[in-house]
Amino acid sequence: MLKEVGASGRISPGKKYAGKLFDVILHPDDRIELIPVRVVAAACPLAPQIVQAPDGWVPPGGYDGCTKWALDNREALEHYAREIEDQGTAAEQLQRFLDGHPEIMSGDHFEI
Repeated sequence: MLKEVGASGRISPGKKYAGKLFDVILHPDDRIELIPVRVVAAACPLAPQIVQAPDGWVPPGGYDGCTKWALDNREALEHYAREIEDQGTAAEQLQRFLDGHPEIMSGDHFEI
């Protein structure tokens, strides 16, 4: 099908395509490609619902409440919090390492 672009810069492919959406691809060689698309509205993610643990537990880290996911992963969260207490955060561990190896940060190289 041969169509001419009008003075306003528009092209009309015909009534068959009225109201349809197209992805417009502009190629480096000045070709224009129209790909019909169907838009599906994304569902808004629901905010996590705060639940009450039977014993009043909340996740480590200063949270005011917990979610079902936190309850389901309570053991792993508590284990991780114990590791942070014992070893520090990753940033603290890195800083201790760098403090113990000042030669790494000297000169032109930054080997870590």
